[in-house]
Amino acid sequence: MKDELHIRDAEAVQLVRSLARQTGKTIDEVVLDALRQYRPAGRGQAQRKEVEVWRRLLRIDRKGAMKRSETPVEALYDDDTGLPA
Repeated sequence: MKDELHIRDAEAVQLVRSLARQTGKTIDEVVLDALRQYRPAGRGQAQRKEVEVWRRLLRIDRKGAMKRSETPVEALYDDDTGLPA
Protein backbone atom coordinates (compact mmCIF):
# COMPACT_ATOMS: atom_id res chain seq x y z
CA MET A 1 0.00 0.00 0.00
CA LYS A 2 1.29 3.46 -0.89
CA ASP A 3 1.71 6.22 1.63
CA GLU A 4 -0.81 8.95 0.98
CA LEU A 5 -1.06 12.59 1.88
CA HIS A 6 -4.24 14.56 1.45
CA ILE A 7 -3.84 18.30 0.97
CA ARG A 8 -6.99 20.09 2.08
CA ASP A 9 -5.88 23.62 1.26
CA ALA A 10 -7.24 24.68 -2.14
CA GLU A 11 -4.46 27.20 -2.76
CA ALA A 12 -1.76 24.63 -2.01
CA VAL A 13 -3.37 22.15 -4.40
CA GLN A 14 -3.66 24.79 -7.12
CA LEU A 15 -0.03 25.86 -6.67
CA VAL A 16 1.39 22.36 -6.77
CA ARG A 17 -0.66 21.38 -9.82
CA SER A 18 0.28 24.56 -11.64
CA LEU A 19 3.96 24.09 -10.84
CA ALA A 20 3.82 20.47 -11.96
CA ARG A 21 2.32 21.51 -15.32
CA GLN A 22 4.86 24.31 -15.81
CA THR A 23 7.88 22.17 -14.99
CA GLY A 24 6.74 18.88 -16.48
CA LYS A 25 7.34 17.17 -13.16
CA THR A 26 4.94 14.99 -11.23
CA ILE A 27 3.13 16.39 -8.22
CA ASP A 28 5.26 14.12 -6.02
CA GLU A 29 8.45 15.54 -7.49
CA VAL A 30 7.27 19.12 -7.05
CA VAL A 31 6.35 18.52 -3.41
CA LEU A 32 9.65 16.72 -2.71
CA ASP A 33 11.67 19.52 -4.32
CA ALA A 34 9.83 22.14 -2.29
CA LEU A 35 10.31 20.23 0.96
CA ARG A 36 14.01 19.65 0.29
CA GLN A 37 14.52 23.36 -0.38
CA TYR A 38 12.54 24.32 2.70
CA ARG A 39 14.58 22.19 5.08
CA PRO A 40 17.18 24.53 6.60
CA ALA A 41 20.69 23.17 6.31
CA GLY A 42 22.92 23.12 9.37
CA ARG A 43 20.25 24.25 11.82
CA GLY A 44 21.38 21.70 14.37
CA GLN A 45 24.85 23.18 14.34
CA ALA A 46 23.51 26.69 14.93
CA GLN A 47 21.39 25.44 17.83
CA ARG A 48 24.40 23.78 19.44
CA LYS A 49 26.38 27.02 19.21
CA GLU A 50 23.51 28.97 20.74
CA VAL A 51 23.18 26.47 23.59
CA GLU A 52 26.92 26.67 24.23
CA VAL A 53 26.76 30.48 24.42
CA TRP A 54 23.97 30.27 27.01
CA ARG A 55 25.89 27.66 29.00
CA ARG A 56 28.98 29.87 29.00
CA LEU A 57 26.93 32.85 30.21
CA LEU A 58 25.42 30.74 32.98
CA ARG A 59 28.87 29.59 34.09
CA ILE A 60 30.09 33.20 34.21
CA ASP A 61 27.02 34.22 36.19
CA ARG A 62 27.47 31.38 38.68
CA LYS A 63 31.03 32.53 39.30
CA GLY A 64 29.65 35.93 40.23
CA ALA A 65 31.28 37.86 37.40
CA MET A 66 27.96 39.34 36.35
CA LYS A 67 26.60 40.19 39.80
CA ARG A 68 25.65 43.80 40.30
CA SER A 69 25.02 45.54 43.55
CA GLU A 70 21.31 46.08 43.82
CA THR A 71 19.82 49.39 44.85
CA PRO A 72 17.35 48.94 47.72
CA VAL A 73 13.81 49.94 46.83
CA GLU A 74 13.79 52.45 49.68
CA ALA A 75 16.58 54.44 48.02
CA LEU A 76 14.30 55.19 45.07
CA TYR A 77 11.82 57.15 47.22
CA ASP A 78 12.08 60.42 49.14
CA ASP A 79 12.06 59.84 52.91
CA ASP A 80 9.89 62.87 53.65
CA THR A 81 7.26 62.64 50.91
CA GLY A 82 7.32 58.97 50.00
CA LEU A 83 7.32 59.98 46.33
CA PRO A 84 9.84 58.74 43.79
CA ALA A 85 13.10 60.59 44.16
